[in-house]
Amino acid sequence: MQKVIGVILILFYSGISHSQESLSSQNDKVNRIVFYNVENFFDPYVDSTREYNEFTYEGNLHWSYKKYEKKRNDIYKTLAAISGWKPLTVVGLAEIENYLVLYELIEKTPFKFENYQIVHFESEDFRGIETGVLYNADLFLLIHAEQIQISTPLDTAFKTRDIIYLKGLLDTDTIHLFYNHWTSRYRGLLESKDYRLLAAEQLKKSIDSITFVNPEAYILCMGDFNDNPTDQSIQYLTNDVTGMLKQLPYSNTNKDVKGTLKYQGNWSYFDQAIVSESLTISDSGLYIKDNKATIFDAGFLLEKDEKFLGVKPFRTNVGFKYNGGISDHLPIFVDVIKRD
Repeated sequence: MQKVIGVILILFYSGISHSQESLSSQNDKVNRIVFYNVENFFDPYVDSTREYNEFTYEGNLHWSYKKYEKKRNDIYKTLAAISGWKPLTVVGLAEIENYLVLYELIEKTPFKFENYQIVHFESEDFRGIETGVLYNADLFLLIHAEQIQISTPLDTAFKTRDIIYLKGLLDTDTIHLFYNHWTSRYRGLLESKDYRLLAAEQLKKSIDSITFVNPEAYILCMGDFNDNPTDQSIQYLTNDVTGMLKQLPYSNTNKDVKGTLKYQGNWSYFDQAIVSESLTISDSGLYIKDNKATIFDAGFLLEKDEKFLGVKPFRTNVGFKYNGGISDHLPIFVDVIKRD
C-alpha cells in the first residue's frame, strides 16, 4: 500500500512539474540535477554538542516531531514533483541539520524504493546548519567526495558551512559537482561580504586545480550563494579572463516569481547554477539543456504576499511563528544531457 501511495503522489505532482519526457530526442539521456535550500530542516531532538537548540520542543520555535515529519514529507513531495517521470540524479540540500534528516528523507518516504545514497560531512557552523547531497546510484557513479572548508587566518573564530565536492560519472563522462551555502547576510551586507568573497576564492581555487589537469572538464556549481549574480563574489567567478565559468540564466513559469527568495517585497536570485564553458556546448558529450537553470515555482510552494502583493515562497517559520510551509527558497534544477 505504501508503494502505491508513493506512486500516486509522484504521478500527481508530476502533473505540475516540468516533465523530462519532452526535453530531448529519444537517443539522449537526461539527468536532472537539483539544488534546494529547505529552510531549517531540523530534527526535533536536543543536540548536546550544540548551543543552538531552538528547533526542539523546549526551544523558542517549539519544534515537534509532527512538524518535522510534515516538513520531511513536504520536501519529498517537492522533489518528486521536480523529478517528473524519472528519478532525480543528484540533489543538493542546504540548511539541513545532520545525517539523520537525510537518512529519514530517503528511508521514511517513497524515496526508499529508489537507490538514493547520501553524501554528508559535519560542519563547524555555530547553528549546526549543514549541506548534504542525495544521489541516485543507478544514475550517478560516485568516484570521490570531500568537504572544502572555508576559513581565514584573519578571523580564526569564523565558522561556516563547507562546500561539498563530488566527482562522478554520468554514463561514461566525468562531472565535477560543487554544492554551496555561503555565509548569510544576517551580520549585515557589508559585514558579511568579505566572507562570501572568501568562499568564492576557495571555490575558484578548487576549480582551477581541476581545469589545470583538464581544461575541458565538466563542472557544475550550485547553491545558495547569498549573493545575486551581479554581486562581487559571483562576478569574481564568472568574470575571470579565462571565461571558464558561465552563469546560467533562469526560466520559470509563474510571471509573479522574479527570483528564488523574497525579502521585504524584493526578489533575489541567491540560488544559482554556474557551469564550465564545456557544459554549454551541445555538439558532443555532456551539456546543459537550453543553457538555463529552471526555478521550480509550483503553486504549492507559494503563498499570497499580503503585505507587498504578488506571491512569495511558502515558508515553514516566520520569525518564531510556525507558518506551515516548506521553505523560504524555491528550488532550482538543470538538465544535463548526454549526447549519444
